[in-house]
Amino acid sequence: MIAVERHGPVRAVPVENEKADTLKPIINRLVDNSAHLMSDEHRSYLHIGRQYSAHSHVTHSKGEYSRGQVHCNTAESFSSIVQRARIGVFHYLSKSHLFRYLNEFSFRWDHRVPVTTLTTAGKEKTVMKPIPIIDMLFLLIMRCSGSHLRRTKKWGIQDVAFAKP
Repeated sequence: MIAVERHGPVRAVPVENEKADTLKPIINRLVDNSAHLMSDEHRSYLHIGRQYSAHSHVTHSKGEYSRGQVHCNTAESFSSIVQRARIGVFHYLSKSHLFRYLNEFSFRWDHRVPVTTLTTAGKEKTVMKPIPIIDMLFLLIMRCSGSHLRRTKKWGIQDVAFAKP
């Protein structure tokens, strides 16, 4: 499930199924009730959307992908990045490690900058570019401050927090 703010951060979590009972607590944790929720026409989202200040949806089954400012293309763009990485880099995303892959993609998404360029027609176009790799490494190191990784007996990786004095 993907929750993303336009021009803002993304939160993606693996879910067992698409039932409203499964999605509702996750959406409640990730999205403020004062938000304008936008989704596709999935029945679970239609039910969950009632508790938000506004809920709009597009009907993909009728060929509708946007209606003015109403669309879920931002979430679909993130999903596309995950799918391209699966096909071109990872080839397989295991269920047990899916949250790790999603965290990596979310980190990359959250650390981009908008760059405005001119198209061949002379119109301005804003595209998102990754921040320089050295800045990304610095942010990654800062995020890991206070913990370290250790190997488990079965050669997995375990995050262990430092004991604070």
